[in-house]
Amino acid sequence: MTVLKIAHNDDGTVRDRLIRAADAEITERGIESVQMEAVAIRAGVSRATAFRQLGSVSEMLVQVALLRSRRYVADVQMLMAGKRGVFAKIETALLYTTRELPGDPSVSALIAQRSTSVHHPMVHQMAIQAMGSVLQDGQANGEVRTDLDIDEMIDFLVEQTYLAAEELDRSDTAVRRRFRHFVVPALAATTESPGERLALTREAEDAVADAIHALTNLAGHLSRGAHASDHPIYEGKP
Repeated sequence: MTVLKIAHNDDGTVRDRLIRAADAEITERGIESVQMEAVAIRAGVSRATAFRQLGSVSEMLVQVALLRSRRYVADVQMLMAGKRGVFAKIETALLYTTRELPGDPSVSALIAQRSTSVHHPMVHQMAIQAMGSVLQDGQANGEVRTDLDIDEMIDFLVEQTYLAAEELDRSDTAVRRRFRHFVVPALAATTESPGERLALTREAEDAVADAIHALTNLAGHLSRGAHASDHPIYEGKP
């Protein structure tokens, strides 16, 4: 499981000031109107410094979304703590995020960039912080499959979170259906892999075919024996 250090944006660095300034700009003016120059002025730095620290407006929006997401991570962890069983915990997390994330403009913008943001290292690390230990516990107690890395399963859960948040029907019923029909089967531990199951099935089919062939031969042999006993052959004169 990959672990990255994520700054908590509270140490007063230039980058942190810029992210908080961007957050304030988005709150006041909306995400559609945010500009790097305005963020730089609010943070008390030059436009060039703002671009050097944040890279682009797109990356700035990601950082603001991550800043706001910390509250969601804390809420998710609190909700999961009240549930027993790995999948009960993850279902609760998916229900919460589907309900709450679409209402936050910054997070919605992050979700809209799904093709790039789902694999963003800091998005990944945020999800690791929220659910990594839950998946590890599930692997340890036999609930969660062990043939996939935690990182792969986290990326899958982030994708499912984004998809659920973008659905027109975000009701609890729809979210539970998605979770129970698609997420659980993908993550649940099984006694053997699909490939192993197929091999065992074919082996059993071959064994049954061999048994049927042997029984057919035996039946034919017994039938011939019975026919011979009904027509005994006598030697000598009658």
